[in-house]
Formats: sequence, structure tokens, C-alpha cells
Amino acid sequence: MAANGAAAASAQIAVLVFDLDGTLVPTMEDYADRAAELMAEAFGTPWADARRAYFATSGLPFERQLRQLYPGQQTDPVAERFETWKDGYLSGIALPAGTASLLEEWRSRGLAVAISSNNLEVYVDRLAKDWPVDCALGYRPSGPGDPGFAKGEAHFVTLEKRFGMPRSRFLFTGDSPNDAHIAAAAGVRFCALLTEAFGADDFEQAVPGTQTLSSLAELGDVFATVSANG
Repeated sequence: MAANGAAAASAQIAVLVFDLDGTLVPTMEDYADRAAELMAEAFGTPWADARRAYFATSGLPFERQLRQLYPGQQTDPVAERFETWKDGYLSGIALPAGTASLLEEWRSRGLAVAISSNNLEVYVDRLAKDWPVDCALGYRPSGPGDPGFAKGEAHFVTLEKRFGMPRSRFLFTGDSPNDAHIAAAAGVRFCALLTEAFGADDFEQAVPGTQTLSSLAELGDVFATVSANG
């Protein structure tokens, strides 16, 4: 069990919360390629270095990734170009059949299924419209200095209200160390889905004790064990 969920270990899991990109749909490699192209063009960062930087800051809205990577520089036009490209790219993205089957199975067992993503809200709404999920939350930008409606505390508060349950009954699954940090800060139990970009050591370094999965199918064993011990 992840260290960040230890305090709530006795609570039965009732809500499965998933990151979107890289966790439910295999989009991250393409995102990284396009982001690296734009960062190389705009800031002169070598493509390979830019791609690594994209993954290192993944889990945040792209506009915030750029501000973190290039402080003091004009990054908004680059973020806008990325989102314009993404609008067309995501029109061809579908939920993999195997993933859809897992979500349907878990819902049939009485679990609620939610998405918490830092992809723009308009894209999350469009993608998840016909998916087997009960709630899908995306990123809604706000004014300067305001984090906006984002993955983390704002989303978890919304999900608590939506399902009428405390976050001690949530299990959040994501594919980036930033997801692990977000869950730890919010006091939500977390499982990490391992990918080519991030391995077990990356998550152990981010939040020691983080439980890892090699596939989403393994998640059933995690929440079944927690619920049996609850």
C-alpha cells in the first residue's frame, strides 16, 4: 500500500479515480514528441532534452509545465499551439477495448469510476462522453497566479461532493511521479501504473512506498485486498 494512503488504510474502496493520458489512453508518447518539437522551435532546447523535460513535468497542465521549464519567458503562445494540435489529435483517440471492459466490470461490482485529468476540460468532456465512467473532470484555467480547477485538491473535493464519500474511500491511479505527489498532498491512496517513461524506482523516489502496477488489470487485486481488510 502506498505510504500516502496509510492513514486511510482501513477504509473500503468505493471510488476508483484515474488519470487520463498515459493511464487510460496511450497518448503520452505522441504528446511528448509534439511538445518537444514546439519547445525546440520556440526556445532552442535540443529535441531529446525537451522531450525528457516534458516527461519530467508531466502530470501538470502543459501551460504550467512550460512556465516551470522556462521561467520568465513568453510561453503562452507555445501552449496555445500545442492545444490547437491536440484538438485534432484527440479526435482520433478512443478508449482501448480492454480498458473499457475493466471499467465496466468494476462499475458492475458497485464501484464508482471517475477521471481526474489535467488535460483541458473541453477535451476530457468530449473524450469521456460515452465511456463507462460516472464522472470526468478536466483542467479549467483561471487567472494569473490561480491554479485553476485542476487535478488534486480541487478535483478531490468535487468528487467527494459528487459521490457523497470521503477521499479515504478513493483509490487514485496515475502514470507519473507528479500524480504520486498530488495524491500524497491530498491524502488520497495511490497506485502507479508503470510505463516506458517511469519505472518503479521513479515512483519510489517521488513518494516512498508507492504501490505499482504493470497493467490496469492488476488494480482489482489492490482494491479487493484493501476492501477485505477494511
